[in-house]
Amino acid sequence: MFNILFRTSAITDTISDFVEPYITQVLDLLNGFEPWMLAVILLGLAIFIIIGLVVFIKKFIKLFLVLAIIGGIAYVLYTQGYLDSILGNLGAYITSIFIAM
Repeated sequence: MFNILFRTSAITDTISDFVEPYITQVLDLLNGFEPWMLAVILLGLAIFIIIGLVVFIKKFIKLFLVLAIIGGIAYVLYTQGYLDSILGNLGAYITSIFIAM
């Protein structure tokens, strides 16, 4: 457990050391702008983030619906007994693979 914390700390330090100069450079650049320009930049960034979030949610909903349909089909096939012969043979095949090892 203690070793994992040290590795996590080392990874975090490495990422922080890598990203820190870029953050400092961006903040120095933003300090040179007028307040109205910062508001325009912030508004553009907010619109960009909101559009990206909406696109992500749309794709996640599509993925969820596809997985639900596939799961429903698999449930019907399993409860009707159509998969019994396939799953039984698959189990025997996997067992034979492990025995051969």
